Amino acid sequence: MAKSGKEWVQGIYTLKNPDKYLGDPDKVIFRSSWEQEAFKILDLNPKVVAWASEEIAIPYPKPLPDGTGDYTIAQYYPDLFVAKEETNGDVTREIIEIKPYKQTQASRARKPQQRLQEEYELIVNRHKWAAAEKWCKQYGITFRIMTEKDMFI
Repeated sequence: MAKSGKEWVQGIYTLKNPDKYLGDPDKVIFRSSWEQEAFKILDLNPKVVAWASEEIAIPYPKPLPDGTGDYTIAQYYPDLFVAKEETNGDVTREIIEIKPYKQTQASRARKPQQRLQEEYELIVNRHKWAAAEKWCKQYGITFRIMTEKDMFI
């Protein structure tokens, strides 16, 4: 969850165009102010023909935190699925994960326990993203990670 000002932002997004949403239109939950802003853009953009949030489950090997190299199979629910009409009339499909840039990089934490936790989270995320890339390639969908560097340029 991202922090906006001094408060954590989370809630239910009220759709303006529920016919474009691929899921339960009453349960469109944003977990950060960044997701909330992305939902608004997708909902209102006439080029977006369909979209969803956390509606697709992708299995991935989740490493156990004990460092043994063992893993369990878990489900990854990417933040967004977007189908967009391009200028030439083609429809492109994309899965997008919204993450703070810091969470896509190696930890710089000074405290060893915090560094271990952040490094484990990055390893888990990399497994999720690798599984998503493989899954997307199978279905002709693009996968990308979007950070604040992409959103707020």
